Amino acid sequence: MLGGQQVGAGAGVPAARSARCTDSALFAVVIELLREVGFDRLTIDAVAARAHVSKATVYRRWDGKAELVVAALRDRHVGVLNPPDTGSLRGDLIELLRATAAICVADCDLMQALTFAMRTNPELERLVRHQVLPAGRVASTAILVRAAARAEIPPEAGERELFHDLAPSLMMSRIVAHGLPADDAFLTQVVDQVLIPVLLYHPDRPSHA
Repeated sequence: MLGGQQVGAGAGVPAARSARCTDSALFAVVIELLREVGFDRLTIDAVAARAHVSKATVYRRWDGKAELVVAALRDRHVGVLNPPDTGSLRGDLIELLRATAAICVADCDLMQALTFAMRTNPELERLVRHQVLPAGRVASTAILVRAAARAEIPPEAGERELFHDLAPSLMMSRIVAHGLPADDAFLTQVVDQVLIPVLLYHPDRPSHA
């Protein structure tokens, strides 16, 4: 039962009706149910029933719940992290963090539920790590390519794993874990004191300590 209505098989849904459900509509249902019941209680039966498709329609595309959830997450963030070219590395990074912060605020409850589920579901954790997280690097990589072309950073700076991990980790920690605002003062501090120094770090330079 879900919302007072049975969310059973959905197997009797006519094929023509099933065909009208686009991937985006199906993904919207997945996100909706994730918010309502969490990953553990979400079922393919419930998704199929609310989306008015058959379970067979879902299983023809995805092997199981974890694969479907990851596909929905990837679809949700396509095009979101595409900040404009401001003409400078600093400006681009601030815009990237604004976009990242907006996602964290909008999906705070969703991220908390998934983070908890990943601790007990190795398959979900593996899929998120290999299919969702790398997709988030598209925007940051584009920013670094532009910055290297402007000679603001060395070309090899874009290969530093630490940089790509820092921004989302800091946003998640501040907004999702601690419930604090990520205003422009905080974002500027992260860019000026953390991200740019990491990109400009040169291991051969003598320490000033």
